[in-house]
Amino acid sequence: MSNIKYIFAKNTQEKFELMEFVYKNTDSFIMNTFGYVWENRGWWDKFPIATYMLGDKIVGLHAFTVDTKAPDTIKTYYIITGKSFRGMGIGKKLIMDVLGEYSKTNKKYFVNSEESSDGVKFFKHLFENNFKIEINEFDTVDYLFEDSVSNLYNRLNNEKKI
Repeated sequence: MSNIKYIFAKNTQEKFELMEFVYKNTDSFIMNTFGYVWENRGWWDKFPIATYMLGDKIVGLHAFTVDTKAPDTIKTYYIITGKSFRGMGIGKKLIMDVLGEYSKTNKKYFVNSEESSDGVKFFKHLFENNFKIEINEFDTVDYLFEDSVSNLYNRLNNEKKI
């Protein structure tokens, strides 16, 4: 049985639970915009939030979209692992699940990560240091990672542990 559960937050309590998880497990202002972005763009009922569960407790969250800015593209906006569960491969499992779920309908996977976030190290490893750098609208550096869904899925599937 998979520990991954997809949630379409339908009410304030469900949204709050997801936003609280993000808030408690990141120190990044940008990551804490999750609830605002999902609400402002009307994505709560359009894109499910992938969660990694231990019993009824969320220990990982992956908020992504499909086909919003580029056709055939899965884009990760937020991926957070609970502070006490980092290094256990939960982020990788969440990404693998989404790649597997959308592999037949999407060709590309894209994520950008702000230079001071924990995500840069994580994604550098996942993408084998294949990235671009650009200055964002906040005048900080973003790392941009992109690959085909099939390449990334196969590479991660053949990897033991990150």
